[in-house]
Amino acid sequence: MYRLASDLKICKRLPMGMIGGGVGSFFAPYHRAAMRLSDRWHLAAGVFSSDPEKSRSAGGALGVEEARVYPDAGTLAREERSRIDGVKAVAVVTPNHLHFDACYALLEAGIGVVCDKPLVNELEEARTLRELAKAKGVFFGMTYTYCGYPMVREARTRVLAGDIGPIRFAYGEYLQEWLADKPENLGAKAGGWRIDPAKAGPTGTMGDVGTHAFNLLEFVTAARVSELSATLLTTVEGRRLDDNDILKLRFDQGISGLVWATQAAPGHRNGLRFKLIGTRGSLEWRQEAPETLFIGRLGEPDSILHRGQRTMTPAGAREVTLPAGNPEGYLEALAILYSDFADAVGAEAGSDRPALPYFPYPDLEEGLRGVALCAAALESNRNDGRWTPLLV
Repeated sequence: MYRLASDLKICKRLPMGMIGGGVGSFFAPYHRAAMRLSDRWHLAAGVFSSDPEKSRSAGGALGVEEARVYPDAGTLAREERSRIDGVKAVAVVTPNHLHFDACYALLEAGIGVVCDKPLVNELEEARTLRELAKAKGVFFGMTYTYCGYPMVREARTRVLAGDIGPIRFAYGEYLQEWLADKPENLGAKAGGWRIDPAKAGPTGTMGDVGTHAFNLLEFVTAARVSELSATLLTTVEGRRLDDNDILKLRFDQGISGLVWATQAAPGHRNGLRFKLIGTRGSLEWRQEAPETLFIGRLGEPDSILHRGQRTMTPAGAREVTLPAGNPEGYLEALAILYSDFADAVGAEAGSDRPALPYFPYPDLEEGLRGVALCAAALESNRNDGRWTPLLV
């Protein structure tokens, strides 16, 4: 227990870089906060903006040596590779269309990567990165943050133990309201690039939040989606990308599934949840109430499990940081992933830390599957929802 608060262990913080994340960045500050909370990394280098002065200013504010604030990803990769104290991984937190070049330069230099999702905008780019990472033997993590929640990991543990029997049906939804109108009418100053196809890629909501719901279903069931039928809708006038998506899913273990993802649902702020139906019971988790896990069993009273209590499995309890009743949330989940990433990097470097994280962390394969999901959904939608294989 107390995963992120065990500060008496002797553990050297690993140097990390960052590409993106200057003034105006929405998600990069959460990455940095999670790094600090994990107590496993320190920010040592970066390219924080394409504007050199803005990049230097951000680096100074973040305590990064001026000599290690670089003009571009290629320079960072070359220079850090040659340093004895060079970074062990670099967080790529730019808009989607800039991910590929940054990730490629880092992998080519043998430097690990932590990338925001979606991995890239095109499936062939994702496959290229996979082959390069394999050839170089380099660590690659994806920030599918929600699989870092303790009760999500508890759910996976119980599913794999057969607690509700073999899974028959898996449902995931992610409902948001921030694109129910034009972003400028909603006061959204950051993230407007997410509705620009040149930056966000060929999908909108599907790539942005649909991939999260998809990733969670695969994580908690330990099954893989093999094919899908998709309907991608655009509900706001003048928008060029989808904002309301429905996916029917077939998994490789005979599970049927459904994902509904929309960013145009007034009254829904961050409504991510999943529900699993087994032969002996059901299991449900909601991101906006992340401290509990609902279990309904056939012919028995319902159960509500609380994070931090003795009813958790040993594997789930291992992920807990705060005592029961003291809420843990999004930052802790992201910090748990950063702790997992540090364990994985340490294992590859021959560290005396645990060989690998207890739970599978989201890696390049998960990033590739998210891109493949979008490609298959687009193809299915173009063909009136025809069942389409998910090919990686």
